[in-house]
Amino acid sequence: MLRALVLLLAALILPLILPVQALAHAQLRAAEPAAGAILDAAPAEVVLTFNEPIGALQTRLFGPDGSAHDLDARADGPRLVVPLPDALAEGTHALSWRVMSDDGHPVGSTHVLSIGVETGAPEPVPWSAAVARGLLTLSLVMGVGGALWARLSQTRAPAATVWALRAVAPTALLLIATQAMDMAGTGTGALRSADAWDAALRSPVGPAAACGVLAGLLAQRRHRVPVFAAWGLAALSFAAAGHAARAEPVALMASLVLVHALAVTFWAGALPVLIVALRRADAPAQMQRFSALAVPMVALLVLSGAVLAWRQIGSVGFLTSTAYGWAFVTKMALLLGVLAIAARHRLRMTPALAANESTARTRFGRSLRVELALMIALLAVTAAFRLTPPPRAITEAPASRSELHLHAREAMADIAPIPGQPGQNRLEIVPLDGDFQPFTPLEVTLYLSLPEAGIERIAAPAEKGADGVWTAGQVHLPQGGTWDVGPGTWDVGRGTWSPIV
Repeated sequence: MLRALVLLLAALILPLILPVQALAHAQLRAAEPAAGAILDAAPAEVVLTFNEPIGALQTRLFGPDGSAHDLDARADGPRLVVPLPDALAEGTHALSWRVMSDDGHPVGSTHVLSIGVETGAPEPVPWSAAVARGLLTLSLVMGVGGALWARLSQTRAPAATVWALRAVAPTALLLIATQAMDMAGTGTGALRSADAWDAALRSPVGPAAACGVLAGLLAQRRHRVPVFAAWGLAALSFAAAGHAARAEPVALMASLVLVHALAVTFWAGALPVLIVALRRADAPAQMQRFSALAVPMVALLVLSGAVLAWRQIGSVGFLTSTAYGWAFVTKMALLLGVLAIAARHRLRMTPALAANESTARTRFGRSLRVELALMIALLAVTAAFRLTPPPRAITEAPASRSELHLHAREAMADIAPIPGQPGQNRLEIVPLDGDFQPFTPLEVTLYLSLPEAGIERIAAPAEKGADGVWTAGQVHLPQGGTWDVGPGTWDVGRGTWSPIV
């Protein structure tokens, strides 16, 4: 028993006096590609190298749009090899990883890299929806407007008008489909989802498309009453959705959009019919009648457009400092060209036609075709407004800056995440002592994680500025949600902070 006691004491004391290697959590030593790298092309894999052998637990990749994909990683001694999917999207990706240390403790973090450009959480440019809106606009304006003037002038609608009316229903369906893709953010995959279609139909685009389809059907009738109803429904299609129609006060702005659409539909839609009417013997009378009706329509178009533009843009400076402003400037340049040609038609070409000048019909037809081309370009630019928010929406956007306070007995910190949204954020930190006085620590690092989404902690080391404020950034947060930041939670997207005492 004495020998057994001595052996037991020796077994307990010997590890304390012999030099042994201390086991600790695995630490990341290198990464390829490096954290924060902006690469020209997507790599085939990410390799993380640690200071000791590790075991793979979980790897999840978050794309620029916040979508998450679990990946199959393998451990190779101290290396974690993570094969990446093919054809990664351009933008910033966050690879959240979790491994098992040699001592059995799990550790994790998030590795950020960018393909092509560094992005936040950008909304994809809705090119498909803008193109669909443009096609429906052309179909409605040229189809319904042409049918309206054909009935008023008691002439036969030309082939261009007929084909435009036939295109209304398909382009309306295309608009709904692109809206579903735009809202779901999953590309053509949204077309297989009944929920995506339902959401698109319930959006303002749904009633707009429905009004358009009904207008296209009524405009094909031979009586004036259905055609006038079609004219109103076509204008209502434009007033049902869009930036301009949703501005406050909504009732006034939507009414102005309705008037604006009535005027442009009458004017632009009549042009193909007028080109064909030049072959008729009563062409001078038709041109004079159209000119008389077009003058009040142009006045309504200009007045309603001026009010809508003032409400949407608000400041002359925004004309050249925003994409919306440049689109508006382009539209105005085209409109001035159309107005100049229309004035020439009224003051010179129509009298020449009435005087039966020898070349009047040829010159008038050529000039009408130029006017029609400019009008189509103007309508296309109008559809481009779908691609960018108006300055009104930018200036009215609520500030998303939130102030966070980390509180402990001996040290505290005031933190301002900017803008406090998914994507790139700058973190401004003011360290405080226990008496709420600023002090200068040796270093400042924030750790952020989103456990519910499987995003391991993101280290955000900060640097002190000349004003005493420490800044960490840009820190890429792949998703919105309730993030853990020190002793509290920060709801990204809502800007709320819930401290844990």
